[in-house]
Amino acid sequence: MKKLTTSLLVVVLSSSVAIVNAQQKKNDTTTQTKEIEGVVVTALGIKREEKSLSYANQTVKAKDLNLTQNVDVKNSIAGKVAGVQLNGQAGSKLGETGKLRLRGAVSLLSDADPIYVLDGVIVDPNTIDMDIVESVNVLKGPNATSLYGVRAQYGVIVMTTKKGSKGKLNIELNSTTTVDIVARTMKYQNLYGQGTEGNSSFKTFVFDPGSMPAEWAVFNGKRYLAGDNNYVDESWGPRMDGQDYIPWYAWWKDSPYFGQTAKYESHPNNVRDFYDKALTYKNSFSIAGGDDAFTARLSFTNLDQNGITPYTSLKRNYLNFNGNYRFNDRLSVDAIVNFSDGRVTGELDDGYSNQTSGSFNQWFGRDLDMKKLKELQDLQTPEGYHASWNWWGPESYAPNTFTAKPAFWVNPYTWMKNYKNYTDRNTLLLSIASSYKIINGLTARVSFSRTQNKSTKRYFMPNSLAKNGSGTGSSTPQGYLTLLNGFGVRDTQYTEDQYEGRLTYQKKFGELDFTAIGGANITNRKWDGNSQEMDVTGTTQWLLTPDVFDFKNTNIPIIADPYAYKQQYKSLFGMASIGFKDTYFIDGSVRNDINSAYLNSDNSFVSYSIGTSILLHNLLPKNDVVTYFKLRAGIAKIPADLTANITNPEYRNGKQPLAVGGNLYQTAWFPTRIIDKGLKPAINDNKEIGIDLKFLKNRLTFGATYYNETRKDEPIPVTLPSSSGKLDILINSANAKRKGIELALSGDVFRSEDGFSWTTSINWARNKSTVSKVNENLESIQYGDANSFSYVSILQKEGLEWGQLYGTGIKRDLNGNAVINAAGLYEYEPNKSFGSILPKFTGGFYNTFSYKGVSLSFTIDFQKGGKFFSLSEQWGNAGGLLEETAAMNDRGHNVRDAVADGGGVRVVGVNNTGAPVDMYVEASTYYKQFHANRIAEPFIHNASYIKLREIALNYQLPKSIFANTGISNMSFGITARNPWLITVSKDNKHRFDPSELSQNFGEDGQLPSTRGFGVNVKINF
Repeated sequence: MKKLTTSLLVVVLSSSVAIVNAQQKKNDTTTQTKEIEGVVVTALGIKREEKSLSYANQTVKAKDLNLTQNVDVKNSIAGKVAGVQLNGQAGSKLGETGKLRLRGAVSLLSDADPIYVLDGVIVDPNTIDMDIVESVNVLKGPNATSLYGVRAQYGVIVMTTKKGSKGKLNIELNSTTTVDIVARTMKYQNLYGQGTEGNSSFKTFVFDPGSMPAEWAVFNGKRYLAGDNNYVDESWGPRMDGQDYIPWYAWWKDSPYFGQTAKYESHPNNVRDFYDKALTYKNSFSIAGGDDAFTARLSFTNLDQNGITPYTSLKRNYLNFNGNYRFNDRLSVDAIVNFSDGRVTGELDDGYSNQTSGSFNQWFGRDLDMKKLKELQDLQTPEGYHASWNWWGPESYAPNTFTAKPAFWVNPYTWMKNYKNYTDRNTLLLSIASSYKIINGLTARVSFSRTQNKSTKRYFMPNSLAKNGSGTGSSTPQGYLTLLNGFGVRDTQYTEDQYEGRLTYQKKFGELDFTAIGGANITNRKWDGNSQEMDVTGTTQWLLTPDVFDFKNTNIPIIADPYAYKQQYKSLFGMASIGFKDTYFIDGSVRNDINSAYLNSDNSFVSYSIGTSILLHNLLPKNDVVTYFKLRAGIAKIPADLTANITNPEYRNGKQPLAVGGNLYQTAWFPTRIIDKGLKPAINDNKEIGIDLKFLKNRLTFGATYYNETRKDEPIPVTLPSSSGKLDILINSANAKRKGIELALSGDVFRSEDGFSWTTSINWARNKSTVSKVNENLESIQYGDANSFSYVSILQKEGLEWGQLYGTGIKRDLNGNAVINAAGLYEYEPNKSFGSILPKFTGGFYNTFSYKGVSLSFTIDFQKGGKFFSLSEQWGNAGGLLEETAAMNDRGHNVRDAVADGGGVRVVGVNNTGAPVDMYVEASTYYKQFHANRIAEPFIHNASYIKLREIALNYQLPKSIFANTGISNMSFGITARNPWLITVSKDNKHRFDPSELSQNFGEDGQLPSTRGFGVNVKINF
């Protein structure tokens, strides 16, 4: 990994210098200074000349953003900006995009995304259609983000929309069709099927007329899974020999296969076959133009996406309007309206024991024929229950007991078809701003904006499905599968209103350039919602009349759980920039936020940044080698934000009423956390230096940044003694720091007169985040939630890197040898650190090749290091599903063969006295020991990877074809998303994509990664 990453950088740099030297005299044209240095959109939507910036700046333009018609900004910039790490969600989980980290992490309690800003308004990134975005500028540290104050502690992603141009009308039609498929599944074994007793799982069926249905007489004398091997959802069963047996679906008289046998054989692709080839249609229409007074752009996009998981979909519409009206030379008004509305359909759970990936990767039969499961998804038993591969078997079957129902699992198709789950969401962004030129150089601007996000989730467990649960309608369930006829509704709404006024003054005094901005802002935030939810996988609450989905129709009354929070910021801000001789620049910014979330009167917090830059190329003799050389440095401070729901302890309603006699009373929980009355925000101090260079008449650009940031006095919950009557107190206590380096190289590697060109960029960033202090009385604090069964947790521990993955490891002696007990199983060591979840370095490699209308673009991104845990791998081994549980050992026998016959898993180490141990253990015993003792170590992996994230091949037809047709441009493209996970760490043998882990600690039963291939057509009029 290290060699490959280093080689990429060396190849690009050396190729660039060699080719450019060979081509520059023949092909270059001198670029004007203003074009070289550029204008970029920075904090608060302020446009500034890049040469005056004292901090790192990387902007990604529209042509490079949306290569494969992404539906979110996070995937669009992954691999293209130094210091950006996408810890995304697998593409099979519709409507969610995962986490974006800038410069690692520094807060002990939060690993939140940066804020996302669209034309000056803070927005939810999942609500933005990337077709409307002209550019994205990534502001990564306090030096760049201080004008946003306390809300910018994790960075800012600044998005600028496309706009209309005067004197030109442009109509664009953009249509993309994409098919998504499963990228990879775990590596399964295909030798042994369902059961737990090996070949002994099979017996010859003997019909018992006294306890069995009469029609089962047809099976007498045939081979079948006997006893508990039908309901045991593991694959430690018989070796698949291709001989006849009675499959699960042949027992039921309504089955088209009743009474028939099937071949007991492997179905290697049964998990992959479950998932669909899912089509996505994305169609956009836009019209843009204007005249001297009015310019505007209006666009509409329809997204219709099917999920790879059956019965799942995402449908969404986007509407965007962006306009400017000039009343005269002094007064103008800008308006933005951005609206989206859509629905996600289907259950997309990717935690432990979900009914799809949580079964296939953890509890399943490798002999199961997915085609039969799909065909027979509506098959029912004589009692009206859904027939399942996971049933109790003929010996245990009794029509009027729980053994007539499925044991653990229903047919996955049956589940996805019948369990209804909808999330409706609509979002609104409204912004209006007027600018008035008071005098030359002095402009006033006032604005109002509102963002509003509404979401309603509804789920319905129909009686047809719920009655299959052995706990349905019973307070004393006897089986394992508990399903109840019920439903739930959860409404959430977030509203943010901003009122802002500012003055901008720009003036040139001889060789001195001066810019100053001052303003005030009031931001009102409100969270409110309500939930009324039944536990449809519980045992106590159900509908009295089946499928009448009314909260009055419940055996136990439903208590509503409303909430409402408000928060207000009152802010003053200002910035000033001074340039001398177009060479020396000093700029500074300051913002004061009064935050209503704090309970004390000392709730006024100041952010600031001070920086300088020098254009050294202006001090050097003019030459064609170094044409731009900027040295920059700065310091900054940002207080961290705390929201109202953290600092406002509340009484929480109980989920069920208290019954006293014949009366019911609502209950409420007393707050269990004390908020320190002197609570203050954490303070982030940052120092940053860097250089920006352009070479060879600006054909190559190089930037380097070093930063060193400390976070002091972060509020954390500190546990209190039980005698206090509280659980903990939120108090300023913790310190952390991070430092790193970011490098970016880009350029026109090749540009010739015959039309061929190659542009490239490569970025690399290394960050190290360390916990300096937790609390005087604490060495560590837990971050986030532990995984299912508490195999691992993430701890913030004093003196160690941020985000240590802790769990139970294999006990080892001083020489690293595993300590093994008399049974050949590992001794274990609790509370072992396996390392940080953060990578050591990240990077990306972006290229575009063009020739006479044909262009090929692709992005490769990579990271080195970091750790993650796989629960699916643990259960896949314990359940006998994965290939290692049926591998050949060093004696040439399958590990499932008896140890006495040459099988078994070899274990090597020492015993408790230090004596060598070299022995074989039965495979089932070996692989089940890890859950019994919660040993996580074998399932902790390195998160290194290199992947081809996206690729696009486009052809722009010659304009001459469309003479006199009204068409100005037409292009066709072929795209691919996540087409190739090039390499991962060797210990990541099931090839999980580390950039698509659903949890901070790793995965917990994750849905599969996807790859998508599409065709795009774009027409401009």
